[in-house]
Amino acid sequence: MLAASAMLAAGNASAICHWEWLCNGEGGCRQMPVCDTLYETPPPKPEAAPPTAPTGLRPQKIPNSMGQADCEFVQRQDETGQWHWDQACYCSDITKGRDGSTPMSNIVRCDAPVK
Repeated sequence: MLAASAMLAAGNASAICHWEWLCNGEGGCRQMPVCDTLYETPPPKPEAAPPTAPTGLRPQKIPNSMGQADCEFVQRQDETGQWHWDQACYCSDITKGRDGSTPMSNIVRCDAPVK
């Protein structure tokens, strides 16, 4: 499973977060931090041009919620340049988020669960 803006992801083993382009299959891409948990603080966003967005049918519809996080399918590009589908989960809040564009709208930092 993968999550964005604090993504649940197996990224670079030495990094807690790194930035990737995630695309929704309809040509919309967003540069997002891919992190070990939903509660990490990502490094500053690097300047990068968006990739040529792949288009394709999503593998399936998934439930749009995982506790406080929303989830959707996105495409990620691997080291060889091939695109593959993955699941992205992220926190969003329409009252706080400034960007309502897809994929992954109104992203906010996830609140750590109270222990």
